[in-house]
Amino acid sequence: MVRHNTDWDVMFSALESFKAEQGHCHVPTHWKKNPQLGQWVALQRYRHKIGELQEQYVDRLNKIGFVWAPADRVWNKMFQKLVAYRNKHGNCAVPTSYPSDPPLSRWVVTQRRGKKTEILSEERLQKLEGIGFVWSVRERGKVVPEPVKAVGPEEHLYLVSGEYIQYGGTGPRPAKLEKYVQFQGGELPPSIILPCKPTVFRIGNTDSAYVPVQKIKWSGKGPIPEDVLEYLNENGVLPPHS
Repeated sequence: MVRHNTDWDVMFSALESFKAEQGHCHVPTHWKKNPQLGQWVALQRYRHKIGELQEQYVDRLNKIGFVWAPADRVWNKMFQKLVAYRNKHGNCAVPTSYPSDPPLSRWVVTQRRGKKTEILSEERLQKLEGIGFVWSVRERGKVVPEPVKAVGPEEHLYLVSGEYIQYGGTGPRPAKLEKYVQFQGGELPPSIILPCKPTVFRIGNTDSAYVPVQKIKWSGKGPIPEDVLEYLNENGVLPPHS
């Protein structure tokens, strides 16, 4: 007879309720409505990764569409956007300044940097090459705008166990990021590069007259505003900004 962990069952029920309400199992690590659930979800991913999560729990989570690797989920989402770009324009040479989809242009730059620094996995490299990804700014005779050079260190938001952690590359790494790097043999997790200048983020429904758009200013330095980080954790991309 299989014995069940009552506490685990309680959290699993909370996850089922979250899915019924949100339509997915991607609970933000710092979900204000139930912070304990976000932490529990991150713990299940970690225990599964190190082989300590019991098979009965893995099966139950799989049946409700649990997301084991949020980084893969975000990467695949951006990859599909790149495929759509290629289908529309006939190539993968996304400009560095692409007003129609700034997150896509930043993601493309990140993939080039990932290959150059040898942190891009072989699986992802092959998927990109399979659709004709442009690795060099002058590859195949197509001139791709050079990436905008940051003034000072670039601030990155690194995805660790479903949570984005900000780090600018100087000084000691945050504890969770350092633990990840050590666990992965020196490899940094996927990241999003933050703008290196004063920025206004827009959160809200621009098509609704009843839900005003919230404009959040950021100086380009220091911690990213909490509301922006929460949006990122829920959607996998930064909110629209200028």
